[in-house]
Amino acid sequence: MFTAIYPRVSTGMQVAEGYSLEHQIELCMKKAKELGIKNEAIKVYREEGFSGEDIERPAMNELRQAINDHLIDRVIITHPDRLSRDLTDKLYLCREFEARDVQLIFVDTEYQNTPEGQLFFNLMSVIAQYELSLIKKRTVRGRLTAVEKDKKIMPMRCPPFGYDWVEGRLNINQTEAEYVRKVYDWYLNDNMTMREIGEKLFAIGASPKRSTSGNWGASSIGRMLSSEIYIGRYYYNRRKVKKLKGQRTQAGKPKKTYTVRDRSEWILVEIEPIVSEELFEQARQQRIKNYTRSGNVQFDYLLKSLIRCGHCGRKWAGTTYTGRCNKATGIKLKYRCYRCPNVYPKVYGIVQPCPTHSIRAEILEEFIWDMVMEALSNPEDYIERLGGQVQEIVEELLIGAGIFKNQMDDKRKEIEKLKIMFRRDVITEDEFTRESHKLLKEINDLQSQLDLYEGQIKVHREQHFSRGENLKAVERINEFINSKGAELVYEEKRFIIETLIDEIVLKSEGEVLNVSIIGSLSGLIETLDVGMENDIPLALTKKLPLAK
Repeated sequence: MFTAIYPRVSTGMQVAEGYSLEHQIELCMKKAKELGIKNEAIKVYREEGFSGEDIERPAMNELRQAINDHLIDRVIITHPDRLSRDLTDKLYLCREFEARDVQLIFVDTEYQNTPEGQLFFNLMSVIAQYELSLIKKRTVRGRLTAVEKDKKIMPMRCPPFGYDWVEGRLNINQTEAEYVRKVYDWYLNDNMTMREIGEKLFAIGASPKRSTSGNWGASSIGRMLSSEIYIGRYYYNRRKVKKLKGQRTQAGKPKKTYTVRDRSEWILVEIEPIVSEELFEQARQQRIKNYTRSGNVQFDYLLKSLIRCGHCGRKWAGTTYTGRCNKATGIKLKYRCYRCPNVYPKVYGIVQPCPTHSIRAEILEEFIWDMVMEALSNPEDYIERLGGQVQEIVEELLIGAGIFKNQMDDKRKEIEKLKIMFRRDVITEDEFTRESHKLLKEINDLQSQLDLYEGQIKVHREQHFSRGENLKAVERINEFINSKGAELVYEEKRFIIETLIDEIVLKSEGEVLNVSIIGSLSGLIETLDVGMENDIPLALTKKLPLAK
């Protein structure tokens, strides 16, 4: 069993006031020595840059897991407000520690599990929470005063591209400003796309401030062309942020809601512009034109949100390509396609595109529809295959699950590389946090897909098929589809596809596209009120030759 030391700081101000991690560790080590605890029996869980108002913190989560695994028998902390500033969270942690026989020791105060001790502890917690509210209120008021009266710009994690933050001012970075002007010139005069601009910036050696790889994203270029900062208008107090207690994003960050304040509450700080208002307005008008000419709102995509790439794991999207001119009208024809986003990734620079192929929408939609209808129109064969070839289906699903496992392993390796880079001071803490959270989100997305596959594998392995009942259910579904007539409208087809199919996985192999469908007949069974208790899985695989 180990003794845990938990130091926490959230801001540089705490360091200046004597609450640095090293100072806290020193005080806790001294306390441990007084208790006769040897250094080799101590583990330190450092928490840097996380507020005490939120219970979900990396080091705290690691500590709680170690306590849950019965590896820790006591925790030493300098003061109760280092544990948490929220009374409810603090009491919850104390009860959690007590339930696992973990002794909680504070350097600056005594904590006893008696009515009097708990009363004193609760009073201190209430005061700490009140102090936190006052600090936040005073900080916000002080910032607004500094911005409004002194026209100061508060320190920011990363100033906009083209500017440097220097002592409360945004000063033009002449090198970056020149790149900004080039972006406007390429966009308006050379009619370059976002991709072409991103690749051009990368080629001439321009690096975005927030990227460690040097690659440009479409959103970064879009901000250059739409932010009023570049015409000398910096607005403070535009958004109101509210943290949702107990809720977190997929990346693990506290979930927040953002609302835009009334424009009368915005505070304008004028800075030196990089481009003229005329040029900025031209770019705005051009973006409006580009937006109205693009997009696929006028087209229907039967397989929308159901296709996943078997190479990179990304969801495929529907898009359009422009074909040859119609000889009669002289208008260029557009045709629908499905495409993996990583075929043309929106990060421009040295990026390995996905090796898969785009495919015409009508070809894939017809192929998928025929696969499903073929299975349902011959229910005896399908039920026989489910009952007699379960192992073959399981093996196909295991291959798909293996793809996601490998991708998750790759993402975890990337996180370990980030840790090494952070320890060696190659990247900053902000960069480490941002990139690791992004990778964790991707891992969570992959885990969701893996769970889907493993659920299907479990159903196939454990289900005892009742041939008669299953045959009746599939025949009833087939009757329902046939009753709609030969020509189903889009909404009817979409309902059937969306109800039956959980996911379609596409993987290119030379001139062939491997198509795997996983889903369930339960949705339509419930709709038709067949009265089946067991689920009938839908698992189909087939190869689609690609047009040369």
